[in-house]
Amino acid sequence: MTPLDALRAIHEELWDSERGMDRYAPGVVPGIDIEPFNLHSVRETALGAFLDLEDGNADRAITAIDNVLALQYPDSHWPWSGTFPVTAEQHDPPGTAAVEWVHYDPNWRQFLGCILAMCVMHHGAAIPEPTVTAIDTALLRCVRGEPDGRIAPWYTNPNLMHAWLLGHVGNRADDAELCAAGERRRALIVERFDRHGDIDEYNSPTYDGIDLWALALWAIHPPTDEFRASGEVIIERMTERIGTLFHPRFGSAAGPYIRAYGLLPQRYVSLAGLCTYLAGAPADSVLPATISPDTVHVHDLYFLPVLARLAPAFVDRLDLRAITDERHHQQHFTGSLAESVLRPDLAIGWEHGRRHDASLDQYVPFSAHFDVDGEPSAVGVMIPEDTAWIDVRRAGDLEFELTAAGRADRVGVRVVVGSVAAVSSRRIVGGRCRIEFDRSADERIETMTAVGAEVQLRWSGERVTGWISVGDEAANATP
Repeated sequence: MTPLDALRAIHEELWDSERGMDRYAPGVVPGIDIEPFNLHSVRETALGAFLDLEDGNADRAITAIDNVLALQYPDSHWPWSGTFPVTAEQHDPPGTAAVEWVHYDPNWRQFLGCILAMCVMHHGAAIPEPTVTAIDTALLRCVRGEPDGRIAPWYTNPNLMHAWLLGHVGNRADDAELCAAGERRRALIVERFDRHGDIDEYNSPTYDGIDLWALALWAIHPPTDEFRASGEVIIERMTERIGTLFHPRFGSAAGPYIRAYGLLPQRYVSLAGLCTYLAGAPADSVLPATISPDTVHVHDLYFLPVLARLAPAFVDRLDLRAITDERHHQQHFTGSLAESVLRPDLAIGWEHGRRHDASLDQYVPFSAHFDVDGEPSAVGVMIPEDTAWIDVRRAGDLEFELTAAGRADRVGVRVVVGSVAAVSSRRIVGGRCRIEFDRSADERIETMTAVGAEVQLRWSGERVTGWISVGDEAANATP
């Protein structure tokens, strides 16, 4: 079954004909039984509508779109103005005590706005005029409801989507002010890109895919010639980097990752995996072999039709060639350096100097991919809540020094392992990778997640130092 066929089957299974929306997939929250709640997903319903339009099922698509539009929060002075609930069951406005990301997702303005715009641009003839008019009204709410300064300059994916939406909606509404706002945001994005030579949301298995989708909108449906030119330049740089870092044996790019939900693409759906699949990578190397509603991050599979529509903007530029010789990549950002080394049998990435607070739970300053018993595996170092930053520097060929800085006299390290790990209070060994610290931890927590094993070690004090080595064969498993 192809990924698209899998999506069609999932869409049919999750479609609730009485509610006219897709049910929330269990794989979105693995390990939690959500069936009793009978939740319905807003974004995935809109993406499912685009799939239905592609497949000629316009009646169901229009039902879904109308139901999504009915859920948009009205214009107001509140920070959720014009966004959408994550589920239909969240329809009531969040309330004065609402917490961003907990009670509402502000980025649903950008996601739903771009998805609905694509429905009209590619299938407007199949959509009744009242629904098209309602979409136009919704898009105006999306762009006008976005609070000034909410999207930080480094926050790449909503910035790319919002810049395009401003220009697109401005053109459709003949609103010069919105067009000008879109141009200003485009220029700021390009200025940051020119400064660093890559996007801020660097090397993310999920957000590289969102960023390519948004940039493809810039290039294929540009509000202005400047959008087209900028989109093509940034796509060229991104695809060059992805092609350089992509290791076909492991189905993923070498780290480090500014944001990652997992290290092994065979265990969850990633948007970068969808992009590399569209570029010719075997599906079972970049995506789970079997995909069902229970698959981790299955909601990202819903992006396949919109990505496929815009794929001509980037797939021909993705050179997913085999690794025959050593390949080395460096990427400088202000105050930080990300490095990667790829060899035929491994891929390693590390970074030092990055100091940020956003999405720290997704940041992977060190990763190593290798085989264990003939199957792809990986080890990644991540940051727990009581840690401010982690630096990793190369100390030898396949040897690295790790320094972690804590908060409130506590410091910790998270290590995710794709295979079984041998763990003590001072050492973690997984596959070919061995991590040893300068002293024994005060606390050790081991858990199994849907995407691998996770170990957390915690110490008292402000700093902890560790040493990472990646061997030619399986590391000594003695903890």
